[in-house]
Amino acid sequence: MRRAVIFLVALPFLFISCAHVGLRPASITWPDNFDHMEALSEIEVMLKTRQYAGDMSLKVTYPHNLFLEVYSPFGTTILSIDRSEDHFIMRTDEETLTNENEFYRLFNIQINDIIEDLTLKGSIRTDGPVPYKERPGYTVYYYLNNTGNRICWKVEEGDFCIRFIDVSFSREKPDGKDSSGSN
Repeated sequence: MRRAVIFLVALPFLFISCAHVGLRPASITWPDNFDHMEALSEIEVMLKTRQYAGDMSLKVTYPHNLFLEVYSPFGTTILSIDRSEDHFIMRTDEETLTNENEFYRLFNIQINDIIEDLTLKGSIRTDGPVPYKERPGYTVYYYLNNTGNRICWKVEEGDFCIRFIDVSFSREKPDGKDSSGSN
């Protein structure tokens, strides 16, 4: 009986650890210029009022589209953002936002800027130890083409980072071919 109880208590931890097995970053070669990216990643948020680390899926197409989901340790979606040129919705456990200005009020970052930051658009400075981009109110650091494969936003309230595990820069078209025309 005691062994059965110990096994039942340990079972959820076994499932959680198995979910993370094999989630080591692949060797990612970042192109100099791209407009589309789909990624499996980990997000780490270290802000004064919010702290979280977990898995995330991301799809971004420059200049207007962003879709991301952040998952709990048990795989449920705890945050989702779906943004296109004429549509915005952010869902959390507590609320649903349909006004993009509310996102800015919460995080002090524009969605358009996040899309540019993720697709490496704009002026990225290389005069420091790590490539970076300065924006009003925050700085973006690019730890790419190494084992880090991270992009970090340093804001007044703290910082948050996305560590990329698996990334695809090609976009599959409805006919099953990628953006280069091959299968």
